[in-house]
Amino acid sequence: MTTGAIEAALQRARETEELNAFVTLAGIPRPSTTGGPLDGVPIAVKDSIHVAGFPCTGGTPALRDWRPAADAPVVHVLRAAGAVVVAKTGMHELSAGITSNNLAYGAVRNPHDPRLIAGGSSGGSAAAVAAGVVPVALGADTAGSVRIPAALCGCVGFRPTTGRYPGSGVIPLSTTRDTVGPITSTVAGAALVDEVITGERSAPVELAGRRLGVPRAYFYDDLDPETAAVVDVALGLLSDAGAELVETRVAGLEELTGPHSLALTFHEWPRDLAAHLTLHDCPVTIDEVVDAMAGPVERGWLAEQLRGEPVPQAHHVEIVERVRPALVARYAECLRRDRLDALVLPTTPLPARPVGHDDDVELNGRRVGTLAAYLRNTDPTAFAGLPSISVPAGCTASGLPVGLSFDGLPGADTSLLALAAAFEQLVGPMPPVAQSRQNSLPSGSAITM
Repeated sequence: MTTGAIEAALQRARETEELNAFVTLAGIPRPSTTGGPLDGVPIAVKDSIHVAGFPCTGGTPALRDWRPAADAPVVHVLRAAGAVVVAKTGMHELSAGITSNNLAYGAVRNPHDPRLIAGGSSGGSAAAVAAGVVPVALGADTAGSVRIPAALCGCVGFRPTTGRYPGSGVIPLSTTRDTVGPITSTVAGAALVDEVITGERSAPVELAGRRLGVPRAYFYDDLDPETAAVVDVALGLLSDAGAELVETRVAGLEELTGPHSLALTFHEWPRDLAAHLTLHDCPVTIDEVVDAMAGPVERGWLAEQLRGEPVPQAHHVEIVERVRPALVARYAECLRRDRLDALVLPTTPLPARPVGHDDDVELNGRRVGTLAAYLRNTDPTAFAGLPSISVPAGCTASGLPVGLSFDGLPGADTSLLALAAAFEQLVGPMPPVAQSRQNSLPSGSAITM
């Protein structure tokens, strides 16, 4: 790609300003001359990931003017391969939510219908890809923050095995769980990013003869009817292509995740965040961050762990030493017992809902908790540190994207990427949303230049 591609990306970013996908846009960067595999490719980066020369707000007011001195290692690798960072993307405040309705920098909006959420916490990265601004954006996933916005915006979202990508230089939520992951317009894009970072290449596979587990219990419970319909069609396509769909179950899933998953995150959040700020010579203290937080719910969570009654250390030890290994073992037992190549499931139980419904949303005629509803299918793999990729499976009758996830065991990253690519060939990649399809709304943009 050339300087023209960079200029086109920046122009497209300005044309889609109403989506509020970006916190910071670059000037016209110098074109890459590396000749690398990403030579001249414009990319966007979640505003919790360090990029030298850019602010790194973490979506919170106290860090508005903080400019880390160096790239996060994962950004350094992509830049060395020729990628050109054109923007930092909007996000849920400090990654602590799934709507990207940020009270400090404005709500990120869904390109398919700007009245709706883009998902989160990496909402701006997904919106940027879905709107055709960039083909690749980086997000970070603690419990679903790459895959949820990818699913709601019609992109590919890949969460690698925890530890596969370097994790330093990223404002943390839970270092045990956090990982950077790409959000891309195609599976090939995600595979290329993974190859650049790890040096491992994903080889093509045929779906014929592949055994895909369908874990009906839990993952297919209480689905939005239109989501269920799209997923059923996708499963039919997989079957028609020769994949063997195997009814299966991950035993003990709820008992191992329910009381422990968020407890792990809450215990680590203040400690990891404070250590990060100190390590990277940030002039802002964690107390100043908490006091200036815009979101009252998110501020309450962090303040409780910092100043109130935090999750006990003994519970944290139990989670790390007993609960998470047990959950990984349950997944391994499931896949090996039924000789499965992967599990296949809806990424989210429901499509995007209106901006502003941060506490609860409508699902099958009831009001249910927003966070719990959207995290339900993505949280277990994140808690266990497993790889997972969400691929667009189709759209509801009203044109809202639905994602289908392929989940595997630790280290199965290239295999999942290959399966996802084979599925994408059946349904085709979702094209970027044309500007004419986006509803006209007041921008309220927080973009800086």
